[in-house]
Amino acid sequence: MNYLRHLAAVAFATLALPAFAQDITPEQDAEAMDFAMHDAVFTLYHESGHLLAHELGLPVLGKEEDAADSLAVILILNNTGDDDERFNTLVDAANGWYYSAEDSTGEGLDDLSYYDDHSLDIQRAYAMVCMMVGAEPEEFTEAAEVYALDADQQDACIGVYQQADEAWNSLLDPHRAKTPGPTIPVKYEDAGDFQIYADELKKRGILEDLATFLSTTFTLPAGIEIHGALCDEPNAFYDPESHMITYCYELADDMYFKDIEKGGEGEEAPAAGTSGSRGG
Repeated sequence: MNYLRHLAAVAFATLALPAFAQDITPEQDAEAMDFAMHDAVFTLYHESGHLLAHELGLPVLGKEEDAADSLAVILILNNTGDDDERFNTLVDAANGWYYSAEDSTGEGLDDLSYYDDHSLDIQRAYAMVCMMVGAEPEEFTEAAEVYALDADQQDACIGVYQQADEAWNSLLDPHRAKTPGPTIPVKYEDAGDFQIYADELKKRGILEDLATFLSTTFTLPAGIEIHGALCDEPNAFYDPESHMITYCYELADDMYFKDIEKGGEGEEAPAAGTSGSRGG
C-alpha cells in the first residue's frame, strides 16, 4: 500500500465530475472510508484535549484549539500500536485539513477568517506535519518533504514536538489514573442517511476505544459521555456543560467525499497559500 498516496495527491487531481456523478470502485470506497475514519480518530482525540483541559482544570496558554491539535498528535503517536495505522491516521488527518483549506479558500483576503479560535486550516495541516516529523524524523521525513519542509525546518520541528510533549505531560501527569475510573458511556444516536458511517465507527470501535483510553488513563469525574450524532453540519465538539464529546456523522461523510474527489494519484507537493477553517 502506498501510505503517501494522499500526501502525494494533495496538489491535486480533482475528478472532472462531482463525486455523486462518479462510479466509485470498491478500492476507492475502502480508501475513502479509511480516510474518513482516520480523520475521525484524530478529531476525537482533538476533542479529548478540550475535555481534559476543562474537566481537569488545566491551564492553556495560547489558542486552545492549537493545543488540542498538538495533544491529539501526541496521543495518537503514543497510543496507536499498529505502526501503519498510526502513520496513516496522522497523514490522512493532516491531508484532511489541507483539503478543507482548499475548499474553504475565499474569493479574496477579506473572505478569510484571520481572527478565530482556530488557526487557518492550512496552518493546522503544516503544524501537524511538523509535529509528526519532530516526533519521529525517520518515519515522517518523506511526508515532511512532500509538504515542502526543508531539512532545517524539519530539524526545528524536533524542538517543537519536544516542547509540546513536555508541556502536555507536565500538566497531565498529576492526573494519571492509578486505577480505572468510571466507565464512559458511548451512544450512537440516530444516523439517518449516514448510517453507514455510524456502522463503520462502531465496527472499528473508535468511540469505544477512546472512552476506554480516557477512563483508564486519567482521573476524570463521572458523567462524561461520547456520542455519535446528526448535527446538520460536518463537525465535532466537546460541550463542557453536558460533559460530552459529540462526533457528527456528517463529518465522516464530508471527509469520505473529500477523499473521493481529491485522493487520486499525483506527484506535486502541497503549496501554501490556501486558508480557511472548519469546526473543531
